[in-house]
Amino acid sequence: NSQTSRFKAKKTMSSSSFRSTIIDLTSRYVSVRLGGHFSRSLGSDAEVMSTVLIALLGSVCLLKVSPPRSVVVRKFRAMAMPMSVCIMLYRFITVLFPSIAPFQVHHDLFDYVVTFLKYVYSVLDHFSSLHLPSNLSVALTTVFRDLVGLAIIRMVVEYCQSFRRTSFAEVKTSAIDSVFQFGKNNIPYVANELQKEEDKMEVDLETSLKDGSRKRTLALPPKGRTSRSLLLDLKKRSSAENKKWEEGLVSGAVYCGEKDHTELLNAAYAAFSLANPLHPDIWPSVNQFEAEICSMTASLMNGTLHNMEDIVSTVVGCISSGGTESIILAAKAHKELYCKRKGIRHPEIISCVTAHAAIDKACEMLGCRNVKVGYDPETYKIDVDAVAAAINSDTILLYSSAPSFPQGVVDNISRLSSLALAHDVGLHVDCCLGGFVLPFAKKLGYDVPAFDFTVPGVTSMSCDTHKYGYASKGTSVILYRNKALRRAQYFCYPEWTGGLYVTPTIAGSRPGALSAACWASMMAMGEDGYTDRVDTIMEATAEIAKAVQAIDGLYLLGEPKSMIVCFDSKEFNIYRVGDKMTKLGWSLNSLQRPACIHLCVTLRTVEHRSKFVADLEGCVAEVREEGNDAALTGNAAVYGMSGSMPPGPINELLKCYTDVILKA
Repeated sequence: NSQTSRFKAKKTMSSSSFRSTIIDLTSRYVSVRLGGHFSRSLGSDAEVMSTVLIALLGSVCLLKVSPPRSVVVRKFRAMAMPMSVCIMLYRFITVLFPSIAPFQVHHDLFDYVVTFLKYVYSVLDHFSSLHLPSNLSVALTTVFRDLVGLAIIRMVVEYCQSFRRTSFAEVKTSAIDSVFQFGKNNIPYVANELQKEEDKMEVDLETSLKDGSRKRTLALPPKGRTSRSLLLDLKKRSSAENKKWEEGLVSGAVYCGEKDHTELLNAAYAAFSLANPLHPDIWPSVNQFEAEICSMTASLMNGTLHNMEDIVSTVVGCISSGGTESIILAAKAHKELYCKRKGIRHPEIISCVTAHAAIDKACEMLGCRNVKVGYDPETYKIDVDAVAAAINSDTILLYSSAPSFPQGVVDNISRLSSLALAHDVGLHVDCCLGGFVLPFAKKLGYDVPAFDFTVPGVTSMSCDTHKYGYASKGTSVILYRNKALRRAQYFCYPEWTGGLYVTPTIAGSRPGALSAACWASMMAMGEDGYTDRVDTIMEATAEIAKAVQAIDGLYLLGEPKSMIVCFDSKEFNIYRVGDKMTKLGWSLNSLQRPACIHLCVTLRTVEHRSKFVADLEGCVAEVREEGNDAALTGNAAVYGMSGSMPPGPINELLKCYTDVILKA
C-alpha cells in the first residue's frame, strides 16, 4: 500500500542514534547466540568469532539502514556480502570435514531440523542406500540458524525504520479514516445517515454544475443523424462554451487559442485521424513525429551534444497522454531500475507538499511510499535540508518542480542534484508547466535557475507539449538521461497467446492524430515563435505581479519566475475574493495549505491583464468593506469546511463530485 507521511528533520531520530540502535540489536543477537538461549554449546573461540562476524557483516550488507556518506563505508558495504558468504561457507565446510578444520563444533541448535533431515535421508536410504554424514546435519543447522538470526534482525530493523519514518499526524489520520470506514461499512445507522447526506449533496452539486434544460441521449438513436445536423449541433455547443476562454478570463486551460494555429492543429489531426502508433508498419510517419518531438524537446532541456557533423542525442524520451502519465512513467522507470539494482523491496520517493498530486497518484498505483517534506516559508521552494534528512536506503527518487503548480517557484535543483549523486538515487524535474517557457526565458535574459540536464544529477524530466508547447490536449514528453531508464518504463509480455506484446507507455492504442498535431505545432512555432510568445508572457506576469503586490490587503507568495502569480491576504479570507472574481466571469485557481489563489498567465490572459487587475482591486475593496463577519459562500465555504474535516469524508465529497461530473 502507498503511504504518505510528512518528514521533518528536527523531529527525526539522528543517524547516530539510529545506528546505535542497530548495533544494539546486533549485539543482542550475538549475545543470544553466545548465551546459549537457543543452543547447548557453540564450540571453540573460532566459531564464536565467525558468528560475530556473520552477524555484523550481515547487518551491514542485508539491513542497509542508512545510506553511507563515506567512500570507505560504501566500499566496506560492497565487500560485506561476499565476506559474510565466504565465512558462512567456511563454517559449512569445516563442520562437514572436521579433519581440515582447526576446531570442532558440537550439536547445538534446531534439533528438529536435524531430525527432519535424518528422516529425509532415511527415506532416500531406503531406495538408494545413501547415508547421512554425521557432520552434515551440524553444518546445515549452523548455516540455517545464521540465516534465521539475520532474518529476525532485518525484520525488526525494518519495523523500527518504518515506525521511525511515520509521523503522529499520519497515524492519527489513518486511525480516523479506519473508524470512518468501519462506521460506514458496518454500522447500519451511520451508513444510512451518510447515504442521506451523500444523496442530498449529489442533488445540490448537479443543480450547480449541470444545465437542467440540457438534452440527454442515453441510448443509441433508432436512426442515425446526418453529418450536417451533427456538425451544426457541435458548433453551437462549442461557440457557447468557448466564449469564456476567448475573453481571456481563464487561468491556464487554453494556452494559445490563436485562430490560425488552432486551424493548423485541426487540419493536422484530420490528416492522421485514424493513425495508431501501436502499428508502426502502417503509420511510420507517426513514429517519426514522436521521435522528432522527443528530440526537439530534449534539445530545449540541453540533452544533446552538438558535434561538428551532427547533433547526437544523449537524452531519450517518449510521448505520453499528459503530465500525469509522464510523472507516473518516471516513477515506474526509477522503481524498476533502482529496486532491481539496489535490492530495494519498499521503495520511497521524496517530494515536497507543493508537488503536483500526480506523484501521489503514481505512488498509490506503484506501491511506493511518498515521503512528504515541507517548503521554505519565505521562498516556497522545497526544504533541501529536510530532503537530506529523509533519504535512506529505500529512497529511489527525489521529486522537484520547475516551476511548482501552486506558487510557480523553481526548486533548488542544483542542491537536490548533489544529494541525488551522493546517495545514488534518481532526480525527477516536473517541468510540465515550464518546459516551453523557462528555456526561452533564460535566453531572453530572465533570472532562471538551473533546472535541466545541465544539472548532472537530473535523471528524468516531464514537459507538457499541450500547455506552452501549444499542441492539442493530450500530449506530453517524458525524458530520461539514458536508455536504461527509458527501457525500465516499458511493459513487455512475451507469453501472451496473442503474440509478443510490448508498449512503451501505459496505454496500448494511442491517437496518432495528437502526435501529428503536436509535431505540426512545434514545427510551426520554431524558436522564434516560442521566444516571442514567452517574452510576452513574462512581461505580462511581471506587470500583473507588481500590480497585485500594490493592492492593499494582498501579498505575493513566492517570487514569480515564469507564468504563475499567486497571492493571499492576512486581513481576510482570500477565497471570498476568488468567489467575487468568479461572479465577474473569471475562472481562477483556488489553492490550500496555505489558502491562496493564483492566476496562470496565458496568451489569452495577456490581452486582458488590465481588466484582471481592475476587477481584482474592486473585489478586494468590496471584501474589505464587508468585513470578516460576512457569511462564507462558494469556495470560501467549501475550503473552510474541508479544512476542519478528516480526509475520509472529504474523499467521499470528491467522489460524489466526480460522480456528478460523469453523469449524463
